[in-house]
Parts: sequence; structure tokens; C-alpha cells
Amino acid sequence: MRSLPSCGLALLISTGIPAIALAQDQAPAAGDIALARSLGLEGVQLADAGNCATAIDKLQRAEALYHAPTMLGRLGECQVRVGKIVAGTETLQRVVREPLQPKAPKAFVDAQARAQKVLDAALPKLAKLKIHVEAPPGVRPVVKLDGEPVSSASLDVDRPADPGSHQIEASAPGFKTAKTDTILQEGGSGTATLRLEADWNAGPPPPGMPPSPPGAQGAPGPQGPPPQGYEPPPMSGPPPAAAPESKGSSKTLGFVLIGVGGAGVALGSIFGALALGRRSTLDSACNPKSNCPLESQPDIDSLHSLATVSTVGFAVGGVGLATGLIVLLTSKSQAGAEVKSASTAPSAGGEPGRPLTRLSVTPFVGPRSFGFEGSF
Repeated sequence: MRSLPSCGLALLISTGIPAIALAQDQAPAAGDIALARSLGLEGVQLADAGNCATAIDKLQRAEALYHAPTMLGRLGECQVRVGKIVAGTETLQRVVREPLQPKAPKAFVDAQARAQKVLDAALPKLAKLKIHVEAPPGVRPVVKLDGEPVSSASLDVDRPADPGSHQIEASAPGFKTAKTDTILQEGGSGTATLRLEADWNAGPPPPGMPPSPPGAQGAPGPQGPPPQGYEPPPMSGPPPAAAPESKGSSKTLGFVLIGVGGAGVALGSIFGALALGRRSTLDSACNPKSNCPLESQPDIDSLHSLATVSTVGFAVGGVGLATGLIVLLTSKSQAGAEVKSASTAPSAGGEPGRPLTRLSVTPFVGPRSFGFEGSF
């Protein structure tokens, strides 16, 4: 047993054919009318049972075969129920705005009134979404909302949208696909912004972009970090040796010390000769077995002074000569060690090289002599 709405719909499709057919360019085939009646009845029954997800397919097929405001109105109701408010309100708008014949069946008039009521309740639930895409001049991106293409004319304006979650993506040749998600509340509004970035691995650069990515060799922009996992190539041969320090200052100091030492030895020699001359004078004036006369006391004092100056001169000269020679020999030995460093370093096979020769020089100063002693 059929419900009253289903029976009314079947009767309407049967009796309303002439009126609808007059508005169409070509009368539908009898088979299409019969199939539309069957699909329409199934769709209405599913909608009355609360199964609008399945009813939508039945009602859409019936509407495609044969138009009737009764079926189109129920299709709009189901679309609103499942959350497709944009599509549902547009379907209901078609029903409300459709001009009816003067003698149109009462069921058609009632269908328009019912569609208007559902439409008034659904319109406040519509959300608004503004989509903005950042792209270089001249690039026309392809934008999709939940997989459906979006006209470029609807960008950067409040576009009617269904409440709930949405995925927006934008793409263009030579650019990476940009994606973003957003959630809209009933009656609310939101904005989705996407930015197209050049895909340098996709082939030739996109129009309006430089021939090379920023940071690449020969292109403007800062040099980017090395790629992950990059290792610099091993160096061939030994590392460059550090520049040797200048030995000029050491040699200069050595020569200065030798000069001072030479002057000290010369001074000691001069005063030593004077002391020896004064000693000869005293030896002739003094009796070895008795004291010297009083008049010889100035010569004795002068002898002591000359001997002291001579001793100091020899001491300073010996130390200066010894230190200067040590400085010169040390600088030369260091230079020789740098030249021979290759022979003392381990060989390529890992065998140790020959040890460096060490030089040790030590000065000595005695009561009556001075000199050097050392080991090689």
C-alpha cells in the first residue's frame, strides 16, 4: 500500500504530462515518462523514510528524464538535509521561480509553496568563503574547492559555500600545487589564502620567473645551505704548511749581542794591558821582601782599578759573545729542522722517519778563561 504523497505524485505525473509537454520542445518518450514515474516514486519514498542520501540519485535521474515541480522540490529538500545547502537552495529557487500554467495542477502549486518554506529556512545557513591566490603576474591558476573547479571570477569575493570542512587547492604549470583546509560554520564566513611557489624541478621556469632559483650558482639571491647528506670531497695531498715565522729579529739580536761582547773583550784587553804596564812599574819600585814605599801607593790603587775594569770588560764581553752565538746557532738549527721535517715525518707506509739531530750549546766563563761546550 502506497502512502498518500507517493500516490499523489504518481497521479500527477500521469495527468500532468500534457501541461508539461507543452512547455518542452519535444514531448518525452513514453518509456522515459514511465521510468521517471518509477524513479520519482522510489525517491520520494526514500526521502519520507529519512534516507535522503539514496533518494537524491533517484530524484535526479527522474528529473533528467521528465521535469515535474513535485520531484524537483523533493530533490532540493534532500540536498539541504544532507548538507548540500548551496545546491539545495538553487534547486528550490528553480521550483519557486518556475512559472506555472493558469490551469496547473494543485500539486504543482503546493510544491512551490512547500519549496518556498524550505528555502526560507535554508538560506540563513549558507556560509561564505573568500578564496585568494598569490601568483606572479600573468599566471592563471586552476582552483578547486573539494575537488570541483572554481571559476576565476569567484576569487577574492564572498562565495556561497556549504557549512563544514573544505579543502581548497590551486595549481599552475611550473608551480607546486598549493593546498589548504578550512571549516565554515552555518551562516559564517571564512578566507582561504594560497601561494603558488615555482617548481624548479618541473622543467623550464614559469613565465615571469627568473631562469634559475634564488641561491643557485650564477643567480641572484643568497647562497643556500648545502643539501642534506652533502660531504666535501677529500683533500688530495698533505695540508698546506703554515708560513714560517720570520727569523730576522732573532738574527739581529744575536749580532747585537756579539757586537756588545766584542766591545767588552776589547775593553778588557786595553785595561788589562794598562794594568800589566803598571804592574811592571811597581815591580821595579818595590822590594819583594819589604813593603813598597809610600810614594808607590797611587800606582797600587791605579793597578787595582785597571785590573777591575779589565775583569769586568772580559766578563761582559764573554757573556755577550756566548749569548749572541747561542741565538744565531739556535735560529739556524730551527731553520734546518724545518727543512728536514719531511724526512722526520712518518712515511706514506706508516714507517717512522729518521729523528732530527739536536744541537746543545752552553757557554762557560772561568776566572782566567771563557768558551763554549756543546753536543751534536
